[in-house]
Amino acid sequence: MHGLLASLRYSVRLLLKSPGFTITAILVLGFGIGANTAMFSLIQTVVVNALPFPSSDRLVHVSQPKENDRYWSGISYLDYLDIGTANHTLDTLAISEWDFFDLSGPTIPERVTAIYATPTLFRLTGLPFIMGRPFSEDEDKSGGPPVVVLSESAWRNRFNADPQIIGKNIVLSGLSFQVIGVCPRQVEDVSTPSTDTFYVPLHVGFGTSQPERRHHTHFCIGRLKPGVSLPKAQADLDVVQNNLAQRYPDAEKGYGIRVESFVGLTVSSYATTIWLLGAAVGCLLLISISNVANLLFARALDRRKEMNIRSTLGASRVRLVLQLLLETIVLSAIGGLAGLSVAWAAVELVKKVSPEDFRRFQDVQLDTTAFIFITGVTVLVALLAGLFPALSISHPDLAWALKDEGGRAGTAGPHRQRAQSLLVASQVALACVSLIGAGLLVRSFYAAFYLPLGFDAQHLLNANISPTTLKYAKDPNQLLVLWDQVLQKARQLPGVTEAAMNAEQPYEWTFGDPTVPFRIMGQPEAEAGKEPTTCPQAISPGYFQTMQIPLLQGRDFDANDRTAGQPVVIIDAGLAQHYFPNENPIGKQIIELPGGSREMRRDTAWTIVGVVQNSRHNRPQNPAAPYQAYFPDHQVHGLFREFLLLRTAGDPSPLIPEIGKLVASVDPEVPATDIKTFDDLMAEKFATERLGVLLSAVFSMVALFLSAVGLYGVLAYYVSQRRREIGVRIALGATSTNIINLVVSRGIKLVAAGIVIGLVLTLGATRFIGSILYGVSGYDPITLIFAAVILGLVATFACVLPALRAIKINPITALRE
Repeated sequence: MHGLLASLRYSVRLLLKSPGFTITAILVLGFGIGANTAMFSLIQTVVVNALPFPSSDRLVHVSQPKENDRYWSGISYLDYLDIGTANHTLDTLAISEWDFFDLSGPTIPERVTAIYATPTLFRLTGLPFIMGRPFSEDEDKSGGPPVVVLSESAWRNRFNADPQIIGKNIVLSGLSFQVIGVCPRQVEDVSTPSTDTFYVPLHVGFGTSQPERRHHTHFCIGRLKPGVSLPKAQADLDVVQNNLAQRYPDAEKGYGIRVESFVGLTVSSYATTIWLLGAAVGCLLLISISNVANLLFARALDRRKEMNIRSTLGASRVRLVLQLLLETIVLSAIGGLAGLSVAWAAVELVKKVSPEDFRRFQDVQLDTTAFIFITGVTVLVALLAGLFPALSISHPDLAWALKDEGGRAGTAGPHRQRAQSLLVASQVALACVSLIGAGLLVRSFYAAFYLPLGFDAQHLLNANISPTTLKYAKDPNQLLVLWDQVLQKARQLPGVTEAAMNAEQPYEWTFGDPTVPFRIMGQPEAEAGKEPTTCPQAISPGYFQTMQIPLLQGRDFDANDRTAGQPVVIIDAGLAQHYFPNENPIGKQIIELPGGSREMRRDTAWTIVGVVQNSRHNRPQNPAAPYQAYFPDHQVHGLFREFLLLRTAGDPSPLIPEIGKLVASVDPEVPATDIKTFDDLMAEKFATERLGVLLSAVFSMVALFLSAVGLYGVLAYYVSQRRREIGVRIALGATSTNIINLVVSRGIKLVAAGIVIGLVLTLGATRFIGSILYGVSGYDPITLIFAAVILGLVATFACVLPALRAIKINPITALRE
């Protein structure tokens, strides 16, 4: 122990004697270790442990999509009952629907998230209730008692964590509900818009409308039995679905069943980007290790005489290696402590730049696992960075030790020069990979963000007008009156040039546009279950002018279409070109069929009165419906919400507070929610991509800087070791250009080799990178060339600095050394 402490004190003294080397190494290691620790915490929180429930890897999402359908779909209530009874691989199955409640308050109602669910939903998570109990099977029946379970967030935020909340009544959308429990975060809270969630029995929300087998609309989650794999569950439920199709062909024909990991579904929009960022910080760590190894090599020559003398005096090579490794461990330990600060700053940066409603990103923190990780990485760094240099300089060389001061007259040896050159080339290659990855993400982000939408997104404001009070549920005509009055007043707001309503908010859907099947009157019918689908949108007159979607044929909707009995529809150019390629579609009829994810007037013939330009209402990364169909909102049954869309002459932001006042002037009990500009809406929908681009850019810039530092250090050491040779060359008449070429050419060779290796590595990884890109190929030549040029310019600058020092060498002084 005494010997270890003595060696430790000796190592600290040596590091203190070389403050420049020590500080540089600590900063380099701090960045590498800290960035990796932060990314480890991020991956652990938002990907690996995305669902904070016991055995969350056994949770699965069950859906009934149409054959070869890419779009999200749910299951019907009756199918849920049959699947729950007939399957052999799931021990729990639950369905739910999310909606909104208006929570009565002291002033105007507050919009909160409602989850209509079966009692089994609470058993899926395996988490105990904070207080009270879940609702029972008897309570989940049509006409059952109005009971509600509060999420912990709703209990704390809406009721100040009232310990006497159980048994009290609260008013939700005009109805009185008794609070029976407070629960921690549940499965549905992962994807709902708010954590202030109110759970009610499924039948309270849907009453007698459940027995509709053809309506595949419910969100379904199950838990696999222990030891059951996903493929086995899929095979089991395939059998169940085939039996249902035989028993109920009218409702089930053409539908399949899909079982997929709920964790995978939850993180699907950002998991690959996060893993790519993890690879980027891994490159950063390797660059840091290479840098420190090169710094240790740079010290090797100065300490080689010391090592040889100690070896001559009887020190074994093992002891010398351990002493050198101890120095590296001390250096890495201090770097690890510095890395904690870097990791904390990086985690706080992620929280700051990620939206607040990205709850898992906000949950990232440095916990015990992160500290274990940083300890392991620190030890690994010490071994990787220190072992090779330690083995190299600990080898005894008595002949060299007897030379007169050796020092600068000696050389590092070809094998050590090759080792240093290899480390530098590796750094450049890793920096090249990081730069290309960041460049591809940036190009993909801008390709998606600036994708032509088919409408003018500038100067648009939208707000959700979705009353949930009892009077509107009893009389849907009151809804139409409300929306008409809001629309009329909105058109009178200062600065508003156009205003309209749409039942769908652009860029709203996460898994794809909701669709309904259709057929063309007078054309051959498709086989059941394989009908074409369209995304229906219920709009008011003036919608196309508000969105500035060009009308190509026919006419727009007018006031008569909202009151007349004849059903009319406007289709997009894609549908017109495909089904009416050589004829005028105006006057033709399409029929919306049962079985879609939207409630339309089934089996009704809708007469086409217009054709508009194709437009996109979903994110580029998500599947879009092949066709769009627009219906007059007054002719669509079952609408429960509308989005008010305003176009202004200038910035629409000043109108945001006015919208709430306007809606309150029509009905004080109706809140206007999600009031935002279209620019803010786009920023929200692209938040994960923006975060990935930002972090990858930061990491690639740090990698570029560290590789430049490593290149500069090697060349600076190269110049210091060849001072005498350079002095002789200058004395013999070598010009400054000759000396600069001598130094720079060595650096450029290393850079060129690194760029080539980096390009090869990147091209080999394009299949992985390409899976998350939009509008750009993994082989994108612009990105590859740009990364190589940037890396070449930075590397050239790193080469020139040592070269400029070389031309200032005094020949006489150099020859005297």
